[in-house]
Amino acid sequence: MSWINKEVKALMAKYNTTDPFELADYLEYELIPFAFSRIRGLLLVLNGTTYIGYNTNLPRRLQGLVVYHEIAHRLLHKGNYFMLLKNTYFRSGKFERQADRFVAELVLSERRPRPGETVYEFSNRHKVPMELAREIAAMSRETKQVVHDKKQALLPGCFEKVFK
Repeated sequence: MSWINKEVKALMAKYNTTDPFELADYLEYELIPFAFSRIRGLLLVLNGTTYIGYNTNLPRRLQGLVVYHEIAHRLLHKGNYFMLLKNTYFRSGKFERQADRFVAELVLSERRPRPGETVYEFSNRHKVPMELAREIAAMSRETKQVVHDKKQALLPGCFEKVFK
């Protein structure tokens, strides 16, 4: 079990919710809904108060994922007090990968692909960005639940021909 997985499990056990807005409230984070033009979300800690801004132009489900992502940064990256993200789910470094992993664990870890389901189909079914579905697949690879070959990695009975 990864340290991120442990953080997610502890968080879920403590607050018993999967609603990102409710979780932010429990954590006493101030949510700032705003119609940003170029960013999905931001995190700011000022005078001990944590502020999470999220883009109200996004669909509600994606707004929640952005809030989760910013919560992840706050919990996982204690020394970094300002995060501004143009594309919350596009990898741009270690902290972004870790935040994406956190969100994937929180949102999708208990959900499993159907036999023969691709990452694209899985992400559509659960209404999450493909990057999050790929994180679940990557987590499965790390725990050696996949079959590896030279061209692709297949999750047995699950994601087919998606890793190249």
